[in-house]
Amino acid sequence: MNNQKFFLIIAILLSIFLLNEQWDRQHAIDANGNLLYQAESKNTETTSVDKNINVPSAIRTNQTANVPASKQVYSGEFITVNTDLLTLEISQKGGTIINAWLDDYPIELGSIANFQLLSDVPNELFQAQSGLLPSEQMPTHHSTFSAAQTHYKMQGDTLVVPLTWTSDNGTIVTKNYHFTKGSYIVNIDYQVHNNSNDPLDVTSYTQLVRTALDQSSMMMPTYTGGAKYDDQEVFEKIEFDEFNEQPETASKGGWLAMIQHYFFVAMIPEAQKTHNYSAKVNDGKYLLTVVNPAEKIAPGASATLGKNALYIGPKEQSRIDSIAPGLDKTVDYGVLFIVAKPLSEVLHWIYEYVGSWGYAIIILTILIKLVFYKLSEKSYRSMAGMRKLSPRLAKLKETYGDDKEKMGQKTMELYRKEKINPAAGCLPILVQIPVFIALYWVLLEMVELRQTPFLYLPDLAAPDPFYILPLIMGASMFVQQKLNPPPPDPMQAKIMMSLPFVFTIFFIWFPSGLVLYWVINNILSIAQQWVINKRING
Repeated sequence: MNNQKFFLIIAILLSIFLLNEQWDRQHAIDANGNLLYQAESKNTETTSVDKNINVPSAIRTNQTANVPASKQVYSGEFITVNTDLLTLEISQKGGTIINAWLDDYPIELGSIANFQLLSDVPNELFQAQSGLLPSEQMPTHHSTFSAAQTHYKMQGDTLVVPLTWTSDNGTIVTKNYHFTKGSYIVNIDYQVHNNSNDPLDVTSYTQLVRTALDQSSMMMPTYTGGAKYDDQEVFEKIEFDEFNEQPETASKGGWLAMIQHYFFVAMIPEAQKTHNYSAKVNDGKYLLTVVNPAEKIAPGASATLGKNALYIGPKEQSRIDSIAPGLDKTVDYGVLFIVAKPLSEVLHWIYEYVGSWGYAIIILTILIKLVFYKLSEKSYRSMAGMRKLSPRLAKLKETYGDDKEKMGQKTMELYRKEKINPAAGCLPILVQIPVFIALYWVLLEMVELRQTPFLYLPDLAAPDPFYILPLIMGASMFVQQKLNPPPPDPMQAKIMMSLPFVFTIFFIWFPSGLVLYWVINNILSIAQQWVINKRING
C-alpha cells in the first residue's frame, strides 16, 4: 500500500473517530464535570401500582408489595453534615441524602462554590435513598425521623449521625450514618429494637434516583448513566433508555452506580452476602436499587442490619481501586480498558516522583515513544526511502502514465531493486493507534487533571485559553508532512495539506493535557524522522 494513501486513510479514520465520539454521545458534561443542561426524562411509563421503592419481584411479599407512592423532592427539616471532604444535607423525611458537595472540588476554576454531586433541584434531581421493609412496620424513605441536632461537624477521625424512628407498637429504629476522615465513603446501618410481641422479618434497601440527562458536548464525549458489577466480575453500563429492560439479578457482593464525567455515586453492599439488584423508570425518575437479605428479629431482641456503603465522590484512581472489586471500571476507558488501565497506572506512578501532571504526561509520552521506537524507525525508513525514490517514480509516471500495467511493473521493479517495501510503514502505525486512543480516554477521564495548572495553562482538563498548544500541534503536523514523500496524486496532496488545519481546529476545544501529549509526540516523531531522513538521503 502507498504510504501516503495509508496515512490519509488513518487520518480520516481518526477524524471520524473523534467526530463520532464527540457528536453521537449524548451523555457529556463540561470540563469541570458540571451538568451542561438537563433534558426532559424519557421512557416515563410506570406500572399500574406506583412504587417508589423498586423491590425486585423475587423478594416481594404481601407486606412489601404495597409500597407507598413516591415524591422524590423533599422540603422541610434537614440535617447538615460537614466532614473534611464532604458537605451533606440529610432530610429528616426518610433520612435521604438530598444534597452533597465535594469540598475539595470547586465548581469551576477560581470559584468559591464547590461542585454539587447530589441535588434536590427538581429538574436536576440526584439523591440517595434508603430504608427498611416491610413498609407497614418499618421506616422507609418516606418516614419521618428525628435527630438530636441539625448540624454535625467532624472533629476527630470519625463521625456518626443518628436518626431515630419509633413505631406505634414501640419498635425503635436508629438509622446511623458513619463518616471517616479522608474518605468519601458513607456507611449506613440500622439498629432495630423489636419491642413488639411478634417477630420481625426486616429487609434493608438503598436506592439511587435521578432524572435522566440528555447532554451534548462536541469535545467532551463522556458517559452518564447507570452501571453494575456482579460476583461474576461482569461490568455493565446501563443507559437511561435501557433501565426498564434490565432484568432483576442477584449477586454476592458487587455494586450499582450512577456515573458521570469525573464523579459518581456507588451503592456497595456487604461483599459476603447475596443482594438483589434492579433498575427501573418510575414517574419520570431513574432508579437503581439494592435490596439486602432479610433478617429475623425476635420479640424483645435487637439487631444491627443494613451495613451498606455509599461512595459519593470523584473518580480518583488511588481511592477507588481499593474500595471494592471492579470499582475502577467506573473510570470510563471505553473498549480499550485493557490498554488504558496500565497507561493510567504508569502515569500515576510517574506523578508520584515528579509531582506534576504536566511533566508526568511529557515523560509518559517519551516512554511510549521509546517503546515504539523500533517500529517507528521501520516506518520512517520506509518513508525516507520512498522520498528518495520520488523523482524516479515521477519520471516513471511521466514515461508510462498512460499504460497502468506497464507503470505497475516498472514501479515494482524499482522497489525490488532498491529493496524498499512501500507497505513496511503500515503495521507500525496500526499498532500505535490503539495506544493513542486509549491514552485519549485516560487523559479525558482523569479527574486529577481537573483544574490542575501547568506552566501557562490554568487547567489541564480544559482547552488552552490562549490556543498556543493547538497552534504548535498544527505546525508540527505540517512539518511532519514536509518530511514525508509527497503524494503522487494532486488531490491526495491537497487533502493531506489540509489535515494540519483541520486538526488544529479540532484541538482548540480539546483538553490541553491531551493536546500536550500530541504536541510532544509530534516533536519526538519529527526529530526521529529527520535523523533517519538525514542518514538515508545524506
